[in-house]
Amino acid sequence: MYPDAKHISTPHAYKTIILVPNITTIKLQDRFIYVTGTRGTLTLKLHKSIDVQQLHDEKKLLVYTNENINIKNKALIGTTHALINGMITGVTTGFTKKLQLIGIGYRVAVQNNIISLTIGFSHSINYTLPVEITATCPSQTEITITGINKQIVGQIAADLRSLRPPEPFKGKGIRYINEIVHNKDTKKR
Repeated sequence: MYPDAKHISTPHAYKTIILVPNITTIKLQDRFIYVTGTRGTLTLKLHKSIDVQQLHDEKKLLVYTNENINIKNKALIGTTHALINGMITGVTTGFTKKLQLIGIGYRVAVQNNIISLTIGFSHSINYTLPVEITATCPSQTEITITGINKQIVGQIAADLRSLRPPEPFKGKGIRYINEIVHNKDTKKR
């Protein structure tokens, strides 16, 4: 599938191009890339074998390897490409994860960046959000988490889901809005 590094001797032969929207500005400085948009600024430290160059029209980024091409460097180019695209999407439109609570008496409330969950334990659980993340409750059984960093939004959603994952028999618990939970049949005698 991938050509062997011995057969390709020219560096920079494998590269990808990222298109930058007009409302986003990119700054490259000391192995760091800064992406600024309407929602904020995100920073990424580049791997030592990956370089990013801003082309002359400043609306395109060139991601390439500064070493010989091998499978690891090709993977790093793709990963860096995906991370920068995620940063551009985050600072322009943002990311959203929606969770749903299913169960009798399960409720959620948000006050001052603290999510208070009542999910069947003897006490309510308080989850403190980072400053750059916001959460809203459209109803007592739904949570909407929004932010510009895709990794943090996904991690917070996964942390909240892990507090009470859907159980396999009745499906009670915290799940993503469009998640499909397959219920097991009860034991028959």
